[in-house]
Amino acid sequence: MLSLAPAPATDGLSPQLHLSRLSGSVFLLSWTIEAPVLSRPRISLAAQEKRLVSASVVLPLGDGRMRAIVAFRHGGPGEVVATLSGDSPGGDTTARFDPDLVHGMADAEDLVRDATPDARRMLANALVGHWPTLFGLSQAASYLGFLRQFLLILARKPSAATPVAKLTEGKLLLESAVPGRLSGIRTAYRLDASGLSRLPGRPRLGRSDRTGNRPLHLIIDAFPPQAGGLLVLQAESGLIVRAVAARQDIPSLGRWWAGKASQRDGLRSWLVEQLSGLSEQGRLLAIEMQRRLPLAAQSVRRNDDLPSAELDLAVTTPAGLLLGGWYRDADGLLDEMLLHRSEGEPMPVLERLERFPALLPAGSKGEGRTGDVVRANGFAALIPGYAAGAPVLQPRVELKLKSGTVLSLRPNVQPADAIAIRARALAAIPPQHLTAQMLERTIAPVLADCQKALRENLPEPRIKSFGKGPASPAVSVVIPLYRVYDFLRVQVSAFAADRWFAEKAELIYVLDSPEHEGEVAHLLGGLFLAYGLPMQLVVMGRNGGFSAACNAGAAASRSQALALVNSDVIPNSDGWLPGLLQRIEPHRRTGAVGPKLLYDDGSLQHAGLYFKRDSKGTWLNHHYFKGMPSGYAPANVERPVPGVTGACIVMPRALFMEVGGFDDSYVIGDYEDSDLCLKIARAGLGIVYVPSVSLYHLERQSISKSLDYTRGVASQHNSWLQTRRWDSQIEALMAAVDKPAAQQPAPPPASRLDPEFLLSRANLRRATAA
Repeated sequence: MLSLAPAPATDGLSPQLHLSRLSGSVFLLSWTIEAPVLSRPRISLAAQEKRLVSASVVLPLGDGRMRAIVAFRHGGPGEVVATLSGDSPGGDTTARFDPDLVHGMADAEDLVRDATPDARRMLANALVGHWPTLFGLSQAASYLGFLRQFLLILARKPSAATPVAKLTEGKLLLESAVPGRLSGIRTAYRLDASGLSRLPGRPRLGRSDRTGNRPLHLIIDAFPPQAGGLLVLQAESGLIVRAVAARQDIPSLGRWWAGKASQRDGLRSWLVEQLSGLSEQGRLLAIEMQRRLPLAAQSVRRNDDLPSAELDLAVTTPAGLLLGGWYRDADGLLDEMLLHRSEGEPMPVLERLERFPALLPAGSKGEGRTGDVVRANGFAALIPGYAAGAPVLQPRVELKLKSGTVLSLRPNVQPADAIAIRARALAAIPPQHLTAQMLERTIAPVLADCQKALRENLPEPRIKSFGKGPASPAVSVVIPLYRVYDFLRVQVSAFAADRWFAEKAELIYVLDSPEHEGEVAHLLGGLFLAYGLPMQLVVMGRNGGFSAACNAGAAASRSQALALVNSDVIPNSDGWLPGLLQRIEPHRRTGAVGPKLLYDDGSLQHAGLYFKRDSKGTWLNHHYFKGMPSGYAPANVERPVPGVTGACIVMPRALFMEVGGFDDSYVIGDYEDSDLCLKIARAGLGIVYVPSVSLYHLERQSISKSLDYTRGVASQHNSWLQTRRWDSQIEALMAAVDKPAAQQPAPPPASRLDPEFLLSRANLRRATAA
């Protein structure tokens, strides 16, 4: 190093000053100070009366002195003035030097000479962490050489960190060991010829083994076989250096996963979390590995009164982990239920459980007498933040008894796709035991995640055409199809027999069960040949639910008006569409209309929709005069209503698009039609029931075929969601329904939906002309 003499010392201060280069215009100043002359020493640097950018660290030396290490940048001519100050009253000391005269590179041995172990770690943290970023040294060759020399002084013969598996997208899994006393790792860096880089992700420390060491795993970018480098771990209790071993025969993840190491719960779960955080490809790889080599399921079944339990539900979404199962504890021996995580101590979850009565079948594995049932406590719980939403398919739970006995539970491999998770969530709590609190705390967040995932990952639909429809259709009739096609022949024949429909309507079927594309396309093709009615088939990329299917059909439509119709709705006369279209007029401020709907026996199924609270305060949907004869006088009065059913609703297409169409936050197919009506009302527009138009509706013939449709739970969720969103608006809407006309509130001022989005009178006249 270059040694420079500062200005004369005051008060007995005899500092030693050394200056060297780190790289280019970045220098390192070392000022050794006799203690205790100064306490809390500080060094400031200036050139041409301008303060220089610098960073410093003060190191205690083994002989009682202190050494201040300052890194700074100086790119201009002229000397630098260094000022040493402290809390002692002896005054400042200054030194002057010209960095341009300094050519020697920093020497790691000189810097750490006489420094205590803690001082060496302090300097290492600065050299690895903050300083390279501040001074742009992360890829400076001279600095990298100095840093490597420095780290190898701290760890003369570093142990190896060995690549043990190839992961996805050019990533490697590294494995090493560290002393058992090491606490959590804050940051990891890799140092090699290409630079100093901070590693993303979170290294994992396992439990101490018999030798007192803790296994270490982390993920890094792949490197050439001949390249190695150093791994630097900054921990709460120290700094660890490891040599990254160069290895040419790195096994695949599948080979490593098949070994004993991957069977450890914590390591397995950690790797699933890390892979899922890399990319969608990594998430799929994590799912594949868990399915390829599943862990053995664990449960405790007994035929006596000792505690027994089973975990049969454990699905993850970004909302957390949804657990479900049952336990028996006749004598109150259970102390706690513990959920194991990839790192840290198990999490107590007993207080989070939503409990409900459960009946277990008897006669298997000695449980009770054949034909009897065994009573147990069913439970479900949502654990927020578990595994950051990664698909851990077999988490482990322990039942800790007051005696100290521990019972282990692990489910069979759980589903990872949104549709299957949704079905499991809907079955987590029996509908007769489900409360609003249970729903909100446990099931609703998971269902919201599933609906969001289905929405965001919905492939673009395919469109098939049968014939050529009208160039400028007066209305687009959108009909979703799901697994039930029994009424298509009757429906298409009724449409084709209606001259107005055949000449002016655009018919769009949307297939929400794409696995039946060939069958449905063949059926519609035959109906087109038989009746000559042009139509389109929009095939969803996968099942998306009623809302998504209707929205896709609306997006494919071309007319100014939409008629959203169910596949089990059959007209009983011609001219039903113009009869509804003509009720949508700008001066009436009508946003949507709906017809009278009849059961096949002629009784009323729908004469408008209204809302009524149940005993728990939740708003439920009801149909006016349901079950009454079709000629019932009050049901044959055209009037404004709070809403109309989605089985047949006619409205301007632009309005449908503006309010966002059907909201697919509602599960499977229920309450999205009333939600649409409430959005129309919020826009300042009315909804009219038109009894002069009647159709047959064979209610819920398709939705009942949904394998994951549990009406009790799905309906409770949807009514809860509607109440949560619209409580005050529904309250006001229903309060106004029975008021005399003179007390009705004045219409709201015209919104931007009117007249921009509503049909003009001229278009209406053209649309309804015979």
